[in-house]
Amino acid sequence: MAFDNFFTTLSQPAVDSDYRGIFATSGATNITLSANLSSLSAEGADIVKWVRYRMGEPKIIAEIDNVQIFSAFEESTIEYGATINRYQATNWLSNIYGLNRDFSTQNLTDKLPHNTLDYLMRLAEPFSSEANVGGVQNERKAYCSFASTDQSKNLLTDFTDLDTGDTVSTYITTLSAANIQVRRVYHDPPTTINRYFDPYSAANTLSQEMNYESYSTESVFYIMPIYADVMRAGMLETNDTVRRSSFSYQVIGGAIRLFPQPTSTVRVYIDYTTEMNPYDPDFKNPNIGDPSITGITSIHNIPFTDINFMNINATGKRWVRQYTLALSMESLGRIRRKYASIPIPNVLVNLDGDALVQEGMEKQLALKDELNNDLEKTNNVELMRGDAEMATALQEQFNHIPFPTPFVMMG
Repeated sequence: MAFDNFFTTLSQPAVDSDYRGIFATSGATNITLSANLSSLSAEGADIVKWVRYRMGEPKIIAEIDNVQIFSAFEESTIEYGATINRYQATNWLSNIYGLNRDFSTQNLTDKLPHNTLDYLMRLAEPFSSEANVGGVQNERKAYCSFASTDQSKNLLTDFTDLDTGDTVSTYITTLSAANIQVRRVYHDPPTTINRYFDPYSAANTLSQEMNYESYSTESVFYIMPIYADVMRAGMLETNDTVRRSSFSYQVIGGAIRLFPQPTSTVRVYIDYTTEMNPYDPDFKNPNIGDPSITGITSIHNIPFTDINFMNINATGKRWVRQYTLALSMESLGRIRRKYASIPIPNVLVNLDGDALVQEGMEKQLALKDELNNDLEKTNNVELMRGDAEMATALQEQFNHIPFPTPFVMMG
């Protein structure tokens, strides 16, 4: 640089083609960025000029190379995208658990998922199995005959699995299971198949089943509440499992005992389950298994990529530029701190390395707090709470609007 231009020209001007990146590179000598970071080169010259101006050039030389500014620019973009993606992940993690996590085919960046209850239903599956209303744990059936001389049988060696024809012990050994859990015990099917739940009038059946349209005046019909039918159905099911059987049973360890001791041969059936491997559920696709087991498991393997700088709005770009300046200030401070003072004739020049490092780090922390606070205010729960408060406020305003004058009919 000519001495005449020493205080009027930047120490290291740049053009966009000079831009070099650090991350997502293909080689040390020929550096190329990934598709999401390549757009930074379109602002390479401007970011160098702006940072150097903010550091005091051309009046004071900033002892920092352009490649260090480029590195700070890239790191700022990555930091901004990582923070956004982290909040996106925590906002929607319950909706994307188990999805394909192949980074070569999946990219969830800049995408808004639909809200689902799949995660909730997955958590409820063991309770569904226990309540016999669903779940992914299969139940199997086994049987054993109790003679008049038998009162106790071994659940593993005396009972035969209905599907395999082998003992229960033989079957669960193939699963590397240690034991079984007895769900139900029964020895006879239900005694009735069709039931009419309205006991008040048999004539109701004429209307519902035989399409009768007229009755004698003595016929009385009742419209009963729905809960009455539900309660009555529960009573009938309990009747089948308690009153229709003269036996009770007790399971202790690996044995089941009937009370009282049978007086004739009785075939007893059990529904049972085995311990389910949580990483290999019983109910799954027979051809591909359960892909969700190897899908997204946490925020660390969600297929997010760096956010394209050109897709960031003006507010986000301002954050990236300010963070670039903060990182550049820290780098320059570390360089100047290496040479805290420079002796020149008759004077000792002290450099501001420590102050620059501290100011740069404080600026970084302030920018991170600003971004995190903005994201906290816009998470799903806060947005819904804000909408609810706005709806309440609107309703309160409408309450003060007078009713319009009604039409008056003249006689």
